[in-house]
Amino acid sequence: MTRPDTAPPCWHYAPAPHDGVELAHWQGTQVPLLQPHFHRQTQLSFVLRGSRVVEAGGQRFELRAGDCLAIPAGVAHRGLAHTHAGTVCLNVYAPAERTGAACVLDGQALDALEWHEPVSRIARRLGLGREAFTRRFAAQTGLPPHAWRLVDRLNVARERLRGDAELADLALELGFTDQSHLGRHFRRVFGVSPGRYRRGMRPPSQTS
Repeated sequence: MTRPDTAPPCWHYAPAPHDGVELAHWQGTQVPLLQPHFHRQTQLSFVLRGSRVVEAGGQRFELRAGDCLAIPAGVAHRGLAHTHAGTVCLNVYAPAERTGAACVLDGQALDALEWHEPVSRIARRLGLGREAFTRRFAAQTGLPPHAWRLVDRLNVARERLRGDAELADLALELGFTDQSHLGRHFRRVFGVSPGRYRRGMRPPSQTS
């Protein structure tokens, strides 16, 4: 049986020579679908060969060889499934000074949504019903509250995986059922398994 890590083409991550900068590379024919998400870093998406289709900030972008799309930290986006033989893509993730509040409603900034606090309770604090809060939150962020919280946890997992966190412990700490549960969501959003991401981000001296 083929291991999930090696079955379909995936994004390959590696640290850049500059502190805090990450690189992600993809090459192939069937550019994979990535679920809507955001990053805590600024993302620069380059198409070196072929083409790629991205939705970001409510707009659709068809990128061809030589194009670059800048996606600010905190902006919801997704890569669409696309077929173009010989496509080569490169993403650069650079530290952002500030990712910005998740949402600003009635002058109140929500810098984060507590992962275990019911959405209805957050809505009541703001004087809104659950449905009204959900609509307004999604209109500002591009994601409904439950999806935003999931992606926020995945971003934390990504940061922790650059260190020596154990996958099983990290999954439970971040509220996932188990390591497999974390892995499924991580791959749908970032295009790579947590284990492969961690191996790519480790210095060569730690991967031997």
